[in-house]
Amino acid sequence: MLVENPMVLNNWHDKTTEPEMKKDFFGDEVTSADDYVIDSGEIILRENLKRYLKEHLGFRFHSAQ
Repeated sequence: MLVENPMVLNNWHDKTTEPEMKKDFFGDEVTSADDYVIDSGEIILRENLKRYLKEHLGFRFHSAQ
């Protein structure tokens, strides 16, 4: 009698068994290797921080020239 692994038969790569990936404020995937900040419960990747400050909080950036 040949018995197949149910994880293989049922395609175990579905939404019910895979962990949900964290997303930042802009929808980018956050991994364990990423640097990020948290503002009022929102995760913001470091590379998106300037964009978040400008678009969401109204910050303006200037150079000293």
